Amino acid sequence: MKRTIFLLLTFSAFLASCSNEDLAGGASVSESTSASITAYVADNYPATSIISTMVNGSTVTATLNTGEELSFTSNGTLIAYSNNYSAGLNADSIIITDSTAMDSIHNDSIGKPRHDDLGGKGGHGGHGGKMGGGHGNGKPEQPGQGGNLGDNTHMGGNHGHERHFKNEIAVDSLSSEINTYLSENYSGFAVIHAEIDTICQGIVTEVMVCLTTTEPVKLVFDAAGAFLMKAERIHFTDVPEEVSAALKAYYSTYKVKNRGELYTWADGSLQYKVFMSINSRRKSVTFNADGTVACEK
Repeated sequence: MKRTIFLLLTFSAFLASCSNEDLAGGASVSESTSASITAYVADNYPATSIISTMVNGSTVTATLNTGEELSFTSNGTLIAYSNNYSAGLNADSIIITDSTAMDSIHNDSIGKPRHDDLGGKGGHGGHGGKMGGGHGNGKPEQPGQGGNLGDNTHMGGNHGHERHFKNEIAVDSLSSEINTYLSENYSGFAVIHAEIDTICQGIVTEVMVCLTTTEPVKLVFDAAGAFLMKAERIHFTDVPEEVSAALKAYYSTYKVKNRGELYTWADGSLQYKVFMSINSRRKSVTFNADGTVACEK
């Protein structure tokens, strides 16, 4: 037990000097494994961040800020993927049904804030809080109580998902307009993640929904809750030839990530978001289907 705690603390110290794309959470994995997992996530899940890791025997599981989990061998090879459909984000994931969207844990109606349970259970701090070990108390920046380090656990006790990572929002606080759209168009899907983001069109709410085994679909809504588009992960090799040609012509010095996103707008038009980097600087470029640039960030 003491040896496990020592290894966890040692690896946590190493993580403090790493970039935002590096493994987070603290687990006993080698530096080479950490680098391999970090590189895989950056290349295949470029719009996410690793918020915690867990070692169980020879398997290393990385949890993304979206609630998705990736399991790797001790040498950093991917062996399993989970979209977290069953548990959602543990604190406030919801299941969309035909008649209404209900909370998968407490069966509260969608859109009704759960002020009596803001902290969640088993390792969740309050809204905006840090990773906790037991019951969170719902106060900002206040960790849950308890949660001693143990063998084969996330740091902080049980689940260890940091509530509201950066711009994440509670999925049970979505507007009635968004909830209505989800109920009418994505019955049977689970909402696993929601966040506020800024795209070229302005400030939006992004909601990730999924079925039992598939990767999630990201639905984007404007400030009024009107549906704008859906975004699906695609391999870079699947972008149109016009987009590939534009990349070679204008971004040839950049390293393109393995996967990007396909945008399907409400009017049916398509765009392709490509993630790339150069000298540790990251960039994303959204192309129209004809290869012209629609947005660059």
